[in-house]
Amino acid sequence: MNFYIAHILSSNLDLIHLYNASSKNESKKTLNSLRQLDDIDDAELLLVLIPSSEVTSYEFIQNTSLSEQINIANFISDIDSNFIDPVSDNEYFLSEAAGYVVNKSFLTELNQYLSNLNYKVHVTPEYLINSFNDSDSITQIDKKYMFAYKNKCGFSISGNNLNQYLELVVNDKPNYEPIIYSSNIDLNNKFKSTNENKDFVFQDVDSTKVESLPNFFKINLSLNLFIKKMSFSRAQLISSLLAIFFIILAPNYLVYKNKHDTQLYVDATFNIFSSLSKDINRVVAPRNQIDQILENVPMNNTPDIKLPNLDLFFKYGEKYISDITVDVKNSSAKVKINSMPSFQFNILKNGAEKLNIKISEQNLETTDGNIDGVLNLKYENN
Repeated sequence: MNFYIAHILSSNLDLIHLYNASSKNESKKTLNSLRQLDDIDDAELLLVLIPSSEVTSYEFIQNTSLSEQINIANFISDIDSNFIDPVSDNEYFLSEAAGYVVNKSFLTELNQYLSNLNYKVHVTPEYLINSFNDSDSITQIDKKYMFAYKNKCGFSISGNNLNQYLELVVNDKPNYEPIIYSSNIDLNNKFKSTNENKDFVFQDVDSTKVESLPNFFKINLSLNLFIKKMSFSRAQLISSLLAIFFIILAPNYLVYKNKHDTQLYVDATFNIFSSLSKDINRVVAPRNQIDQILENVPMNNTPDIKLPNLDLFFKYGEKYISDITVDVKNSSAKVKINSMPSFQFNILKNGAEKLNIKISEQNLETTDGNIDGVLNLKYENN
């Protein structure tokens, strides 16, 4: 894994030391803006160390039977007497045995920049870079000294304030015996029993250590970030926007279309009922209302319509008949035949006469014993 460490040295985010922890030979780079982190094209994991001036840590044991929100509320209640600024000016985080108070405006600006990166990001206090679960440690990085405790609390100070801070620590922790990662002679002499005389090197930090550290990174979601993360082309972006637009508007259109079609149906139904009865002012129960209208229709005025008996034509010539037109008013019909054998036509002709159907006109053509044309029929309708 390509693992990088960015050590922020300024609260203004304008001085950053960048280390390639995956390369023993690559020296640190000095950046003057977080935007320069975009230039890292092979990173998979970035550990960001923030100055101790922007994060304060306190020993705090979580109650595992309570939710995280309640634990944070209890943590704030325990330490709020230490605050000068309003509680709302900070962000609060908990680990197994410690709680952290982070400057909200600093962290918000930091996370805004880091959200644009295309690799995994982890933000943690600078003094935990060389922390251990079973030992306290003091680590020198350039001219700063990082005090890390077993419970994941800590602090960092400049070399000018080292001796003064050590006195406070020793007075508070009489049995304080940290592991020393520094070439400072005075510091090594003070803790001879545990001195390893070993300098700290960022390339010695393994990426697996990151998971044991508190993480203050929260991604800031935005449309620009979404587009960048998805790496959309212009065509894909336009298609996505159109799809979103369609998803938003489609339900409204379907509701409108449904209401419009319903109104058309209501209006058409009313018009039909109005044409059947002038007494209809409103269609409420269509089935009942149509039954009432039908009850008032005089059945004796209904004409007795008789259709010609064409069963004989279907029985003997169905596959040769392509069209039949019946004129009930004039008691006539037209039958179009195609390639009907002449002997079969004679059977139909003789059978039709027995059924009182007269072939009044024959517009026919005979070709090779097959007959084509239109038969004009007359039948009785009384």
